[in-house]
Amino acid sequence: MAVKGPIRTTLPGAAYHSDETYAVDRERVFFRNWLYVGRAERLPRPGSWLRVDIAGESVLLVRGHDQQIRGFYNVCRHRGSRLCDDEQGEVRTHLRCPYHAWGYALDGSLAITPLIEPDEIDRENTSLWPVRAEVWEGFVFINLSRQEPKPLVEALGTQQDGVLEMARVGLGELRIGHVSTVDVQANWKIVLENYNECLHCPTVHPELVAVVPAYRKGSIVELGREDGGVTLADGRTAVAADPRLRLPLLPGNRDVADPSAYFGSMVYPSMFLDVDGSTALATAIHPTGPRSCRLVTEYLFSPDAFDDPDFDPRPVVEFNDLVTQQDNEVCERVQRGVTSRAFDHGVFPAKDSWVYELDQRYLRDVGRP
Repeated sequence: MAVKGPIRTTLPGAAYHSDETYAVDRERVFFRNWLYVGRAERLPRPGSWLRVDIAGESVLLVRGHDQQIRGFYNVCRHRGSRLCDDEQGEVRTHLRCPYHAWGYALDGSLAITPLIEPDEIDRENTSLWPVRAEVWEGFVFINLSRQEPKPLVEALGTQQDGVLEMARVGLGELRIGHVSTVDVQANWKIVLENYNECLHCPTVHPELVAVVPAYRKGSIVELGREDGGVTLADGRTAVAADPRLRLPLLPGNRDVADPSAYFGSMVYPSMFLDVDGSTALATAIHPTGPRSCRLVTEYLFSPDAFDDPDFDPRPVVEFNDLVTQQDNEVCERVQRGVTSRAFDHGVFPAKDSWVYELDQRYLRDVGRP
């Protein structure tokens, strides 16, 4: 039987596990693109700080006295000591190095140098090394590029999934109900590729397919719809096992009769954004090595939900934990397989078109046609 159209192949096996490829990925993908790191809500007050580690670089996000969120490399300017080890914390006025007690103000400027005379160093030019940080709809992104990048919103507009359109549900008003972190023994590209297709859904996700009937046919979008949405079964407004679960609708869905779900909104290379009638899930993907990554998922709900003393996010969290575990298990299975000397490359059928486009963007980033 003749194959319709050209044969499209996956990346070569080494792209998913070699140290050499990972070094290229760090420099040309993760150190040049805008990366999602967390909700601004996690920095509630001046002096609040959050540490994020991405592809071997450690970055601090700090809310200043002017309420602005700034990014800095987590490195003291004295002799290179790591400043902060905890995941997050809060200080009144200064970030203090645990080695020689140099202190940095919330804007990164050097303020305290015990036992050092005023004229021994150029204090004005010895601030913490800055990292670009911008906020869109409550989501904080950083950029580690040595060159001036596109503004965040302009860069988001180039994403293939139209993530900017999701602002209509009131993303900026949402609040965190739960945060989960899981380590996956799979290359970050394997995780992104899995997210961008649903051929695996009938086999791997029977519970999800019961909630999203469109996934029974292996397509990531619902046939006949042009908005990218999918209909939930049994009148659900949230992706959960119990169809009777009713949580307050997201602000932008309050006047929508039957709110749909919008899955597969990916911000390359580091974010998944899934939205249904009453919940938004923001997942940050942080590479931790050539064969591993960390997923940090924030569960976001309408502010109205937190006014209810009986509000319980667990049904949503437990269902997503199940789906995530299923995804991670098959991603780790792929990771073991692509290391085989036999795996030169795989192939893409038509329903893998979004995965193919993802790989093409990656190849453009790393300069390999």
